[in-house]
Amino acid sequence: MREDPHRDLFDLLEDGVRAGVYPGCVALVWRDGAEVYHEAHGDLASREGAPGYLRAVSRDTVYDLASLTKVLATTSLAALAVAEGRVELTSPVPAEWDRACPGATLAHLLSHSSGLPAHREYFRDLKPGRPERVLERIAATAPEYPLGSKAVYSDLGFIILGAWLERLWGHPLDRLFDDKIAWPLDLHRGDVPRLGFHRIVGARGPSAAQQYKVAPTEVYDPALHPQGVPSWFACRAPVRCAHYEVHDDNALVMGGVAGHAGLFGDAAAVLELARAWLECTLPGLHPTLRDVFWTLSDVPGSTRQLGWDGPSPDGSGTSADALSPGASGHTGFTGTSLWIDRAPPDGRGPLIAVLLSNRVHPTRNGPPILPVRQQFHRLAVRL
Repeated sequence: MREDPHRDLFDLLEDGVRAGVYPGCVALVWRDGAEVYHEAHGDLASREGAPGYLRAVSRDTVYDLASLTKVLATTSLAALAVAEGRVELTSPVPAEWDRACPGATLAHLLSHSSGLPAHREYFRDLKPGRPERVLERIAATAPEYPLGSKAVYSDLGFIILGAWLERLWGHPLDRLFDDKIAWPLDLHRGDVPRLGFHRIVGARGPSAAQQYKVAPTEVYDPALHPQGVPSWFACRAPVRCAHYEVHDDNALVMGGVAGHAGLFGDAAAVLELARAWLECTLPGLHPTLRDVFWTLSDVPGSTRQLGWDGPSPDGSGTSADALSPGASGHTGFTGTSLWIDRAPPDGRGPLIAVLLSNRVHPTRNGPPILPVRQQFHRLAVRL
C-alpha cells in the first residue's frame, strides 16, 4: 500500500467500477470536523438503454438508500418519539401486530430480536399503493424464534415500526421525516430532495428535471435471467428499470414509503444527518438518549444496537477491522453504507464514512461488494 491513502481510495473505487461491482458511486469521508474525501466515480448506468447510460456520476447524485432508511428515517423518528414522551422503549407492540411477535416491545423491534423472520415476499401478488395489505400479512406471519433469544435482521419489524410511528403522530412516514428531520436540517430543497422518500403516485419514475439527478437501480429484462424470470418481476410490470422508484419490492407495493426502505439521498445529506446524530443537533435528540441508541444490545451474539448495527468482532463485516467496537453504522442492499465512529482506533477525532452506489444495476446478482466496502473503511481511517 502506498503512502497516499487518498490515491489508494480513489483507485479502489475506480477499480470497483471497472470490475462491474457497481456502475458508479459517491464516497464521502469526514474526520474531526472536515471533509477529507468527497468524490464521484463511474457512471449512473452501465446498461444500454437505461436512464443515465454512460453519464458520469456527480457528487450530488441521489441514490436509493435502501435499508439506510432503517437508521436515517425510522430509527431517527423512533428516538424523537421517545424524546417527546410519545412512546417508551419498553412500550409493547400494538395489539394488531403483536400476534406476529408476542410480547415484543419497541426495543425488541429496534434490536431485531422480536422473533420476526428476516423477509417474506409479500409483494408477489400485490400492486403498489396498499401498505395495509403488507401489514395484514405481517400480522399473520408466525414468529420464528423465542423473543429476545437472538438477533435476526428483519425488514418485517421495521415495517411495523414505520406504521407504529405514523400512528403515534397521526401523519404519514414521509411527512414525518420531512417535518422533523429534513426541513430542520435543510435537506429538502431542489427538484430532488437531498434526502427524502419518493412516494409512488400515478406515473412512476423521475420528472424530466430529475432525469439525470437520480441513479437507476435494477433493469427488469428477462434476457438478463436466462435461468428464469425472478419472482419480483411481476410487481414491476410494465417498468423496465427502477429509476427514482424504490428498489425494495415490499416497499414498492407499500407505495414507496415504508419503515425498512424507501429513502433516497445524496452523500452530503446522509453525512449531515449522521453528524446530527454524532453532535446531537437533531432537534430533540439529546446525548443521553443518543448513547442509549448506540449501546450494544444484550441479545446473545448480537452486533445490533437500537436500530443501528455495530462492527463484527471478527472483522468479517462491512467495516472490517478498521473501526472501534463502539462504532455505529448500517448498510443498504442497493450498495449503500454509513458508519460513524466517535473514537477511532488511531486516537484522532470522530469519523463518518459514507459510500453510496447502485450495485444492483443492471441486476442484483452482480459481483460482491463486501471486499470493496471493507477496504473502503480501512482506507477511510487513514485519511
